[in-house]
Amino acid sequence: MRFANKEKVYVASYKEIVIGFLTFALILFVLYPKNLILEQILQEKSNYDLSVLYLKNMLRNDPHNEKLILTLAQKSIKSQNRDLALRLLELLKKSPHTEVQQQAYLLSYELLKQNYFFLQNKHDTKGMQKLRKELQDVFLVILNKHFYKKTDIDMLYKEAMFLQSKEAQYFLLKQKLQTDPHDVKMLSDAYYLALAMKKYDAAFGYLDTLTRLDAKHAKKWKDAHYFLLTQIYNYKELEKYLLQKAEHSSYWQKRIIQFYLAHKKYKKAAAYYMHLFEQAKSYHAKRDLWLKAVKTLQSGDLLDDAVQLGSQYEDYFIQSKKARMTLLKLYISANKLKKANALSQKILQQKR
Repeated sequence: MRFANKEKVYVASYKEIVIGFLTFALILFVLYPKNLILEQILQEKSNYDLSVLYLKNMLRNDPHNEKLILTLAQKSIKSQNRDLALRLLELLKKSPHTEVQQQAYLLSYELLKQNYFFLQNKHDTKGMQKLRKELQDVFLVILNKHFYKKTDIDMLYKEAMFLQSKEAQYFLLKQKLQTDPHDVKMLSDAYYLALAMKKYDAAFGYLDTLTRLDAKHAKKWKDAHYFLLTQIYNYKELEKYLLQKAEHSSYWQKRIIQFYLAHKKYKKAAAYYMHLFEQAKSYHAKRDLWLKAVKTLQSGDLLDDAVQLGSQYEDYFIQSKKARMTLLKLYISANKLKKANALSQKILQQKR
């Protein structure tokens, strides 16, 4: 039987490999220019862990070298050492150089997003919510510092929607509207975002533009305008605003009356009907406005006022059957039997 040669084979441990690498790295650091070594490390793709170790060693000798810090951060990302990468990028965010800041924020965002999807795979909802807030903050800095190209706006807008960041969406929508200021869909989205963010002046501006451009849905936007007014103005402010708008718009004339009725200001609503009555030219238009004023007072249980207004124009509208019957019912409901009887006599005379 033959026996194998039992000569011992020495196998170096990982620790010894690392020590050997660092020793070799130190020699390189002394003998070769730093820039040349850095370029070689950047090209190294086979062992990111060893590259990180060497870069750390270089950084101890040159702790303020931003290019070195950035390179270490990039290599740390490749080696899945995300915590170290994030710490390094936080340092670079404070750099006085805009280009360095830009790279730091963009890398931070990508790294945080990787962490976000990692938590998503683990179904860590609480962790995802916290990380989403961090992503939103970094994304807003990227936008505010203009660390992007105009050609990227559409892509960034989709990213803002992914982040559910109203502030970022609104910022980017304004950029998009500069290119296409008549886009109704974007104007509509901008209005709802401005409303959600309580940017009321901007919201009114979008509504005015939508009312003008989107004629098919003009009433919808006018209604939204009115709703917004009711949310931000007190009674006196809103009344003043509506009266001004109603001077030149039948839509706002209806709204001021609805406003009065909603606040149970029946006398004011009736008075506004009579204001329109004075402006009306046709007999039938005047009759309808007068009857609305009378019925408004009646609905507010202001029967004496309703009777007074009704009887004031009784003779003027006696020829209208609609007016006669409305007044007759009013007089009876208000227990004004003498007036009801007198009106009945007039009606009989009209029929002869």
